[in-house]
Amino acid sequence: MHLRHISIRNFRGLRGLQLRLRRDTTVLIGENQWGRTSLARALEAVLGASDRRLTDADRTSGTQGPVEIALDIGESQPGEFDCCPALASLPCTIFGHRVVRLRLNHHDGAAVPTILNTNGDALPLDESTAQAAHDALRQQIPVIRLSLWNGTSRTDERLIPDAAWTSAMNAWMAPDREGPPSRQALLHSAEAATRELSDRRLRDAASLDLAAELRALPSAWRHAERQPANADRVCAMLIAAHALLKADRRGAGEGVRPILLVEDPETHLHPTLLSNLWSLVEQLPAQRLVTTNAPDFLGAIDLRAIRRLVRRPDRTVAHGVKSKDLSESDVRRLSYHIRTLRGGAFFARAWILVEGETEFWSLPGAASLLGHDLDAEGVRVVEFAQAGLESVLRLAGSLAMPVHALVDGDAAGRGYADVIHRHDAIAPCRLTVLPANSIERYFWDRGLDGAILESAYGAEAGNGRSPGRAIDDAIRRHTKPGLARRLLDVMAADPERLVPKELGDVVASAISLARQSMRA
Repeated sequence: MHLRHISIRNFRGLRGLQLRLRRDTTVLIGENQWGRTSLARALEAVLGASDRRLTDADRTSGTQGPVEIALDIGESQPGEFDCCPALASLPCTIFGHRVVRLRLNHHDGAAVPTILNTNGDALPLDESTAQAAHDALRQQIPVIRLSLWNGTSRTDERLIPDAAWTSAMNAWMAPDREGPPSRQALLHSAEAATRELSDRRLRDAASLDLAAELRALPSAWRHAERQPANADRVCAMLIAAHALLKADRRGAGEGVRPILLVEDPETHLHPTLLSNLWSLVEQLPAQRLVTTNAPDFLGAIDLRAIRRLVRRPDRTVAHGVKSKDLSESDVRRLSYHIRTLRGGAFFARAWILVEGETEFWSLPGAASLLGHDLDAEGVRVVEFAQAGLESVLRLAGSLAMPVHALVDGDAAGRGYADVIHRHDAIAPCRLTVLPANSIERYFWDRGLDGAILESAYGAEAGNGRSPGRAIDDAIRRHTKPGLARRLLDVMAADPERLVPKELGDVVASAISLARQSMRA
């Protein structure tokens, strides 16, 4: 079974949210206070341990309506509901798939579960039947928070105690430790995890593979004279094993498929350890919901798994790439050129789309000379030429990312402008066409010809050379980023006069878009 969809109203920082999840991994990104943690807590309240319940304190401040959380749970394999008596007879089919629709409504100090039909109306079932279905879902798809806390400073009394595991993690993540934890401590914890994994009732292939890896560690390290290089791998396996053990201790039966909540894993883990952990977590028989602020981590995630949360006055909206938005070819290009090379762009509030390297280097520098900090404003410059403008625009549209595009005035630039004019976006999409065939020629025409000539031929350069030839020679001598930096150095002498107006207008427009996205 897996969670298909969650709807939340009036819960903590979420006045309203509709979120569709993938069967395997869904990654949430968004500004602070935009509801990522509230979403995780809502799932824990509905499908977490039995002591996690909705309370009056969960109601969003300033609202009067009840707290309401609704889940759509579907079969991962046909017939799964038939193996669970409390779910087998519940009649709901959506687009040919069997679904259990559970709504938990908290009002006047009590939380009442209701089972809904296809149209979202309550089925005429007695309360005990609805409660039995809710209890069954807690058992079949338990929510487990993958805890990466620093045990030296705080422990959570609700966590299942595991002295060996806790000891190893404290040794690993203690802020004042010198060097990695001892091999003995790691092996002791690994052996304890192996014994428990070997005895657990949920004998899925992933947990058996994990137990086999842990069991093999002592012999692999027996003759090591120094701390082994795979200590990160060991710690990652221990964390993954602990998640499985917590799921089993919830009393889960055969066929359980937990939902793993992984909140900002980069906060506690070095990228190497995080990479090792994620390679294991992906193999576990679980649905994963991850929150992150790390561009590097995002680079390892399927583009279609990303959900960008945007807060509005009355609700939080989740934007993501739908299968119809991008082709497989689009996804491959964007995954490399945007997600991998420019992963930080997903955390921006607005994009400036540019054709090439000169614009990429020039715009942040020009903004700085004019007294603006694009990073602080949440504006990212994104090159679109390698990924394709249409693909990048569709991605921006899927994420509701405001954009301002800057294109050259040549034939290719006019073609890009036509694409932008045809683009149907749910967020603003502005356009500036430079009054020149290239940005280098634009700089030449705006009074920086002397700087380009000097870059190409040195301080003794004369004025008898054509712009095109001089620009080509300057680029050949310094590369496009190098020429951009030299021109910025010249502009720094008198920014108000030497920074071209069109660049200043693009910067101001993008900052305006970013600020509007925060107020919307």
